[in-house]
Amino acid sequence: MEELLVLYDKDIEDKDRDLYLKSIEKNITNASIYDVDDIPNLIADKLLLLKPMENDIYNKLSQLLKYNPKLDIEGSHSGGLSITAEAVLKKLKDIKGKTIVILNQSNILGKSLASELVKLGASVFSLNSNFKSINNLLRDIDIDILISASGDKNFKIENKYLKNIDTLIDLSDDLESENKITRVDTVKVLRSRLK
Repeated sequence: MEELLVLYDKDIEDKDRDLYLKSIEKNITNASIYDVDDIPNLIADKLLLLKPMENDIYNKLSQLLKYNPKLDIEGSHSGGLSITAEAVLKKLKDIKGKTIVILNQSNILGKSLASELVKLGASVFSLNSNFKSINNLLRDIDIDILISASGDKNFKIENKYLKNIDTLIDLSDDLESENKITRVDTVKVLRSRLK
């Protein structure tokens, strides 16, 4: 199996990232995990960058992956489908002709997921949490699937705007609903990308 190098910034606290790191450490035996300040002199087949990370460092490493796509296990740095987007897709069934709203426009989830959903025949609204009329959109449009990963702990959508949506995927605790999917198996996708 290919060797995986995972880089993160230990100086920036992030509970979700740390849980992901623990899961990688537990489930992927050929993964080496390092702080960006302690990058080892070793050769790896694949590289995974985990945010949050200092922007200068992240941008330099992202450029490395853009120009060396074989290293980019995430996929998003070299224009592919990201791990998280693929894990979300595995939760969705029969999406052709569905209306889907994505509240995330990042390279890691929103952009690659929206692109793939359009290719698969869905109608997609891709928004960020700063969009002024989210509640109006949710109330006035017949939405089949809502995927939210705002990353903003203060961003919430009340249940009254969600009750007519068939499938809710909430990766940032944005949706005030009990009937939602809150986890996708990114480690399983990551493992499948290691040959």
